[in-house]
Amino acid sequence: MLKKILLILLTLSALSVLVLAEDELTQEEKNKINLNYNKTIKSFMKDNKIVTNLVYDSHAYVVFPSIGKGGLIFGGAYGEGRAYIKGFWVGDVILKQYTVGLQAGGQSYSEIIFFKTEDAFEKFKKDGFEDSTQSSIVPIYSGVSSDVDFAKDVQVYTSSSAGLMLEATTGAQNFTYTPKK
Repeated sequence: MLKKILLILLTLSALSVLVLAEDELTQEEKNKINLNYNKTIKSFMKDNKIVTNLVYDSHAYVVFPSIGKGGLIFGGAYGEGRAYIKGFWVGDVILKQYTVGLQAGGQSYSEIIFFKTEDAFEKFKKDGFEDSTQSSIVPIYSGVSSDVDFAKDVQVYTSSSAGLMLEATTGAQNFTYTPKK
């Protein structure tokens, strides 16, 4: 009986080590990821002085280096981002978007969401949902778009990387916030 218990404990220990090892990134991988976020922020700042001011003056912002989006009548988008308060990484955010309507194509874009107040950011972390009625035509390549105000305390900027998307849709975006460990 003692041998069985020891075998079970040893097996569980080995499995936990494997699971923990799988979650660990090398320092080089972490550096590449950090560099990608920094490049995205700097790219937005280079193209738009208002964004530069928002990076320094907002309470918090969420950066999505790459969001993939596509659809034909039904569509969706997905992106992984990071939340920052005063320039410090405080959490991870996953964006999922579901749409229906006149739409065809696909695109890749970057996005930064600015939260001018602590209350706006706390509401975002808690609720994580925003209606998403859109109308756009995105050419193969374009730069930073103008801002879209959800409310007076939130501003969103996007920058299309590539793709061709025609849409007049309605749907929902779901943001899931996870604090940094």
